Amino acid sequence: MVHLSQIKLQFGHQVVFDSASWSIFFGQRVGLVGPNGSGKSTILRMFNGDITPDSGQIIIPQDVTIGYLPQHMDDFNTNQTLMDEVMGVFSHLVEAENEMRELEHRISEKHTPEDMKRYDKLQEMFIREDGFTMEVRVKEILFGLGFEEKDLSQSVRIFSGGWRMRIALAKLLLMHPTLLLLDEPTNHLDMETLIWLEKFIADYRGTLVIVSHDRYFLDRITNHIAEIYDGKVRVYTGNYSAYEEARTMRLLQQEAEQKSQERRIDQIERFIERFRYKASKAKQVQSRIKYLEKIQRTDVEKLGKSIGFQFPKPPRSGDPVIAFEHVLFDYGNGPVFKDATFQIRRGEKAALLGPNGVGKSTLMKIISRELEPGKGKTRWGHNLEMAYFAQHQLDQLNQELNVLDEVWSQSPGITQSSIRSMLGQFLFSGDDVFKPVSVLSGGEKSRIVLLKMMLKNANFLIMDEPTNHLDMQSKEILAEALDEFPGSVLIVSHDRFFLDMLVTKILYFEKGHVREYPGNYSEFQQWYEEKNTPVMNALKPVESKQAKIDSKTRRRLEAEERQKKSREMKKYKDQLKKTNSRIEELSHEKNVLEIKMSSPDFIKLTPDEMTAVNRRYQDVVKSLDKLEYEWLVLTDIIEE
Repeated sequence: MVHLSQIKLQFGHQVVFDSASWSIFFGQRVGLVGPNGSGKSTILRMFNGDITPDSGQIIIPQDVTIGYLPQHMDDFNTNQTLMDEVMGVFSHLVEAENEMRELEHRISEKHTPEDMKRYDKLQEMFIREDGFTMEVRVKEILFGLGFEEKDLSQSVRIFSGGWRMRIALAKLLLMHPTLLLLDEPTNHLDMETLIWLEKFIADYRGTLVIVSHDRYFLDRITNHIAEIYDGKVRVYTGNYSAYEEARTMRLLQQEAEQKSQERRIDQIERFIERFRYKASKAKQVQSRIKYLEKIQRTDVEKLGKSIGFQFPKPPRSGDPVIAFEHVLFDYGNGPVFKDATFQIRRGEKAALLGPNGVGKSTLMKIISRELEPGKGKTRWGHNLEMAYFAQHQLDQLNQELNVLDEVWSQSPGITQSSIRSMLGQFLFSGDDVFKPVSVLSGGEKSRIVLLKMMLKNANFLIMDEPTNHLDMQSKEILAEALDEFPGSVLIVSHDRFFLDMLVTKILYFEKGHVREYPGNYSEFQQWYEEKNTPVMNALKPVESKQAKIDSKTRRRLEAEERQKKSREMKKYKDQLKKTNSRIEELSHEKNVLEIKMSSPDFIKLTPDEMTAVNRRYQDVVKSLDKLEYEWLVLTDIIEE
């Protein structure tokens, strides 16, 4: 379908790709993984045509359409409403519908063959592309992504960057491109929307390449993992868990091969040292010296650097740490929540869950005493020292200081060498500690805020999306450190694997209430789905005026169809036999091609040969889709 062949790309002195090759085949769902900075976003931009490699080939057949969702969204330069912006995906259908209305008016006044022919052509296209349901499809996608009915008439300019990303994602999902490229699509999604997106993508029939640090998401939707390592791309079959297992086995094998080689080299070196000056052994010594000069040493791949977390032991707090009873909070335009009743015990690790906009941030600010609670009873434990990590704190860092001084300002009593040692654990080493805060990336700023929180030596940590910008290995290290932390933790996160590693209690919003569930995220999700009908399945079909076809046209078409059935029943049965035979032939060819493409010998073919095989595979798959649909239609006709 799409091929990278011997790609080389360099930015300044940094080599991003060095003779990298990669083939993506129709129907694959690929998770693209690798350390931060390895080139994941870059390779997506190359597929999209935004970046041209220094050398090598990018082979994309002309019939492949690409939909690309970048990690960061540009501003929408439009005053269109949300509904109009997303309906733009179907602009050709809207234009066809308007032209059909004009033709209907003209035909009602004066019947001409040209107008009838044009109308029939437009109607055929409109029905084929399911134009009667385009508004329904747009609303279904937007509601699934968390928008509400009242949002449809709002200008897209009022939405934040996270919501604009959802708008762009909605348009891509409605376009159904052949190849869908998604760069961290889950960063701005709440849990319910994330689950909806998983289910939607499960039914997506195109090819998918996705960059994500959410391993649950990758496990549920991918069937291949492409790993970027040392400027190359290596592909594994299976989801992320299967990739981890295969990669671990490969590293163990490399270690075994390296140890075996080292033993062999040690034996040869001892032989050379022992007989170096013995004339009778001179020939054997020289041959072994030449062997050592030519031998290719086995290297074991090194895992990328990850952040080192180790929270200091805090002072002991009271128990419970916090206790809320029937707490209500209102900004003045109606209650954000009306009954928050829960407690967090000393040493507990709890997660706070709920859709965007229900009041999670407000509740965390009340807990951290940034806001005063409304009605109800609240109690904080004695000797309680809180530390609050929130994304907005990234913007509150002193932009005029360098990394070292910004962190040192938190704990001036600690020596500079100790601060630099801690910064080294957070991947700031050497001259990196003197970089101005103003030039840091979001991930680097996030690490500074985490380190400053550690230095507070608090016994109650409140964390709002702490895993944003962290790779999977660093997330696991953070989860382990928090699990060993003897104090209490309250976390808002949409990373389900992270939550399952850590939390033992769930606080969740439900219809203005905040309730408790004892258990981890997976247990809570199963219980909640059994208890409630998911919101995304509660959408009721909406009948639009466009779906109503002119009654005379419908009766004429139905009469013609009945006459055609009665005249051509035998012809349909003969065609069904031919279709069955052709489906069997193409199914066999499809199996043969899949075996050929999965064979190790396939990558030895030239790019042209691989393209030819893949093009034939696409043709076979498309033909099978058409034949299977034809079989279904013929069967229905005959049975009726």
